[in-house]
Amino acid sequence: MHNFGLRHFAPKIATHARMLAVLMVLVTLICLALMFTRTTFTGDINENLRNNSETYHQFEALEETFHPFSEDEYLLIESEDLSRPDTYAALQDFLLDLQFAPQMETAFSIFSLPELSALAPGEKRDIGAVRFFLTSPTLADLPVAERLTKLRKDVAFADKMLSEDLTTTLVVLMLSEPATASQSGFRQESVDEILQMASSYKEHFKVSLVGIPEIQRSIRDTLNEDQTKLTIVATIFCILVSGLVFRSWRSAVVCTLPAVVSAVWYFGFLALMKIPVDFLTTIVPTMVIVVAFADGMHLYMAMHRKLLTGASVREAVIFGVGTTGPACFLTSLTTSLAFIGIGIGSTGSMDRLAFTGTMGIMLAFFAVIIILPTTALFLLKRDERSIAPMLPLLESLSPLAIFVTKRFYRLAVVVALLLGAGLVAIHFNTKADFRVVDYLPEDKLILQHERQIEQKLGGTGQLYATIRDPDGQRGISESDKEQISAIFASLNKGLSKPLKSEMLLGMTDYLGEASFEDGNPLSRRFISEDGLSFCIPLPLASIITATEIRQVIEKIEDQLAGDGLKDMVTFSGVSVLTAYQAPVMIHELRAGLISAIFIVIASIMLITRSARLGLACLVPNMIPILAVESYFWFANQPLSLSSVIALTIAFGIAVDNSIHLLNQVHLVGSEDESLETQDVLSGAIKAISPAVMATSLLLIAGLTTSQLSALPSVALFGRLVMASLFFALISNLFLLPSFLAVLTGTKKRRKSLVEAESREPMR
Repeated sequence: MHNFGLRHFAPKIATHARMLAVLMVLVTLICLALMFTRTTFTGDINENLRNNSETYHQFEALEETFHPFSEDEYLLIESEDLSRPDTYAALQDFLLDLQFAPQMETAFSIFSLPELSALAPGEKRDIGAVRFFLTSPTLADLPVAERLTKLRKDVAFADKMLSEDLTTTLVVLMLSEPATASQSGFRQESVDEILQMASSYKEHFKVSLVGIPEIQRSIRDTLNEDQTKLTIVATIFCILVSGLVFRSWRSAVVCTLPAVVSAVWYFGFLALMKIPVDFLTTIVPTMVIVVAFADGMHLYMAMHRKLLTGASVREAVIFGVGTTGPACFLTSLTTSLAFIGIGIGSTGSMDRLAFTGTMGIMLAFFAVIIILPTTALFLLKRDERSIAPMLPLLESLSPLAIFVTKRFYRLAVVVALLLGAGLVAIHFNTKADFRVVDYLPEDKLILQHERQIEQKLGGTGQLYATIRDPDGQRGISESDKEQISAIFASLNKGLSKPLKSEMLLGMTDYLGEASFEDGNPLSRRFISEDGLSFCIPLPLASIITATEIRQVIEKIEDQLAGDGLKDMVTFSGVSVLTAYQAPVMIHELRAGLISAIFIVIASIMLITRSARLGLACLVPNMIPILAVESYFWFANQPLSLSSVIALTIAFGIAVDNSIHLLNQVHLVGSEDESLETQDVLSGAIKAISPAVMATSLLLIAGLTTSQLSALPSVALFGRLVMASLFFALISNLFLLPSFLAVLTGTKKRRKSLVEAESREPMR
């Protein structure tokens, strides 16, 4: 295997250890400062869904034509009885106070709904005479309960804003335009001030922020808490387990430090580049730690083997970097190519993941190749504790793996091919789905609120029907009314909670005559500036899956198509964008992962100059991924975004182990070309099995901390990665050597492969 110049670099590390140590400490301290002061997290899913798809263009058109609905905030107001006079009066006062809150342009509530009496044929509505329903003089003498009940019955949208039992109401907060794009959305001080206002009315009602923006903030905060808590706990746990495995705190620090530092460097890099951590890029820190731990373990084991021969620590460092360093570089290179492969062919949503993943993995390589040898030079000593043999557990699988490779390698290959074929079939039959609230803990208050809103009001999901003016002229003519009435009737056939068609028609008539510039919030939300299209919000829950959202939309579209009206209506909104683009994002991740596999195999072929070695790695590297994925097929559950990310981790682990095995095959074969193929493979298995076992134990120990996460998706992610570690362990110790035995079955063929890798063996 090509040494990539590391054989010449190794002595320089040993010679300039002190200078490198000072430099690495300075870099790490700077990254720590950046990490704690400038790291940002985002829960904005829309940011990951930007692309050139028709769905996204429709979303942009909706927000440009009408109103930026995705920036609207929602308040849930709960009371024992909103119809109590004192509570009703307090609600009016609170809504008046809201008009003066920071960033507030207007609050759209049940008090904003207009009184729209029926018109005689040919009669024109006097826009200036329109009053708000609840403050209309005609209702002044009615009890509050009757007013509210009549509101729900007679006014469009009222039943989506006020519950039937009069205990719950929704208020939509329209924010003022931000000074810059970076200031969009609710700032924390605005949230705090509104909640402070609400505290003055706590005797009458309870106020909570809900809706998609609040869900995204909750995701952001939970990601922040999880990243901080789990990273610290996992690191401490790994250090403790390392100490038990190596029976030496010095060895534990040497092996653990590169993984910890690489994570710090990664977060420092993100902070420096002002790249926020989102729900996609949360994969990268885990991947960085996995690769750094695995490569660091192989590098340490190479040094340890040299120490057992009586070599000095300096000689062991030079040997380890020169012989195992190239494999570490190749694992980092191929894993980086895997991230690049994920970005290839995507619609743009994967660009950040591909870029940050590539940079994170290369930072992990530099941490391993510089920090581990430097730390070893300062901490390791040639005493019995430092060079004591590893725990017998770490070598427990190698005799069985050697036995299978010598006696049953053909059977192992046949079983692997059959298993692989079955898993590939399962892969194409495993469905994927997405639900934004999967990134929230089950006990999160907002999740309970969203369920309550779904039951009482239909939900806060953003689904909007855009209806174009039938005759293409501003204003609602009699023929327009007939056509729009037919559209409303068709919509109601497809909706589980029908709209009030007659009231909607009156609302549309009112909006058709209103001016876009008149300041009426209804005009600004539901009529285009040219007056030639109207926007109608449809009831939709925010807690349902992408598949369920698509089913709702497709049912409505089928009904419209059956009535010959489909061309008159388009659907968009955040929920629609998520429903159609999130599954595409999952598909791109899966497709990118498969592409990455073939890119990595091609890279192995190119670097080793051997097609056989690349082919030998194909099935063993795919089986851990497909085996983890098959769980969802057997459990009859859809693949989630977190699950696909776990598959990417599985691939990284499998490739890492495979390359280190190939490196050992090269080293053993180069040292004694007279060895039979089976002896070469046995020597390679014996050399890497302690590192593979130790890596698996340490990472599983670290990943058990994921079960402490408040997020169900993170806990599932941890279990899937732990399963992938097991499958990667079995695949690389039992299956890959068997494939190599079949493809390099004779001494002549094996010798030619060794020569193909490098004309000058590494020693």
